[in-house]
Amino acid sequence: MLFHFFIRRWILSFGFMASVFYLRFLLFYPAIGGMATAAASTVSFVPELGAIPCEPFDASSAVAAAPKLLRISNVSESTRGWMTLVHVVEADRVKVASHGSISKSFRLFRFGDSQGIKVSAIVYDDNVPCVDGLLLPFRKYYISNAEIRRLAELPPDCFYPFYWVINSDTSIREATDVGLPVLPFYFGLRSYDSLHFVADTNNLINIMGVVVNSLPARDVYVEGILRRERDIIIVDQGKRPIILTLFGDYESIEGRAIENLMHAMPIIIAIRVRVTTKKCLSLSIHPSSIVLVCPDVLEAKLLDAWCTDNISELVRLVFDERAYLDPTVLLPPVRDLTVTTIADVLSCDPFDWGNAWIKGHVEVAWPCARSWHMACPHCYELYDYATTLGTLCLSCGLGIYAFPRAWIRLTVHDDTGYVNVIALGAEAERLIGVSAVYMYASTDDENFALYCRVSRQIKRSKLLLYIKRSTDVIRTETTTRYTVVACYPA
Repeated sequence: MLFHFFIRRWILSFGFMASVFYLRFLLFYPAIGGMATAAASTVSFVPELGAIPCEPFDASSAVAAAPKLLRISNVSESTRGWMTLVHVVEADRVKVASHGSISKSFRLFRFGDSQGIKVSAIVYDDNVPCVDGLLLPFRKYYISNAEIRRLAELPPDCFYPFYWVINSDTSIREATDVGLPVLPFYFGLRSYDSLHFVADTNNLINIMGVVVNSLPARDVYVEGILRRERDIIIVDQGKRPIILTLFGDYESIEGRAIENLMHAMPIIIAIRVRVTTKKCLSLSIHPSSIVLVCPDVLEAKLLDAWCTDNISELVRLVFDERAYLDPTVLLPPVRDLTVTTIADVLSCDPFDWGNAWIKGHVEVAWPCARSWHMACPHCYELYDYATTLGTLCLSCGLGIYAFPRAWIRLTVHDDTGYVNVIALGAEAERLIGVSAVYMYASTDDENFALYCRVSRQIKRSKLLLYIKRSTDVIRTETTTRYTVVACYPA
């Protein structure tokens, strides 16, 4: 029972993809209760052979016995002789679930209808090639006689308690009729100016933007594992350029497709992506994400037309000003209603709501001989190298060299309490007033004098700060649990 409780919690956090994985294992392989890994396209489980029909189906066959045309909400386990008109909302790539020498392939889809109701669908094994050229994103299809199965638990954004299995008896026919109903825009898109509310949390969001720049792909070590990454810069009518990081298959497939279309600045819709503060404020692909390139929807066409009218300003923001790394653009000051009291910040660690805005009077936390530290130039963590392997960063695994980075530890007070935070890099340099390179070249006496002067200047000044939880290295080495992402005079 405890195992199933944690599985259910996991489903509610990760949404559609996780729920389908869970269904796959609980309903089809009840012996193990569902063990899945959403972090890769290969999932391990113990398969129950023969559970899924493997004969190829005829997707173009006529629907027998004049089936009734129903909406998705009217189709249930007991419905017979039905047909429904659906709009393909999501079409994931083929994945493989394996255990030892036994493996099964599957492909996931999400459909919607004119009511705005969505349903998940899955195709297995030998039936997977039969949907090639069918069920393409944003096209309409008549579907009948899919196998209807009940969801073990309803995800938060789902109102239809079933999912469909497309098998050898299913009929699929593209809808080319004139006068078909206009189907709604199914993606609940997040506005760029609200991303700070969900940064560094498990909340996954949907977002649309025009790709203004695609940076070169690079190899990056993440927790000691080498992976291929590519950053693309997207923006919408709010004119806040933001980085979206693609990696793995997303870089090799969607990333290269975007690169080939950069002459036209393509529109993308990114479904189920995570907001992070690794690069001030940025987006990152999640294993359950789907990236739709040049989606055939009205909203994307409107954004494309807006891009054409504002292309010179977008080029300036991205190429000249590099606004996608500027906190004043991505994290501008917020209203007092958004500010969290320090007592509330300290009462929950990690934050129940992610990162937080705090406001208070500030002073230097304690005297220090210098206001800089040595950092890895790739991941910016505190300088730490493997002496037996050469000069390698133990955080990201890449070769490093002497790289001074400014830091300053602060104590922030408000009417409810106080908290120690640390400002790093550009935010620290703005508070100190000189660069880390200058401090690195100065003597210890000069650095101490500078530190004392800064301490007098900062004492009792009032700041508005956006803070996040410190990394393990920063928290251990500096005894500060929170790191400043952006700060402003209050």
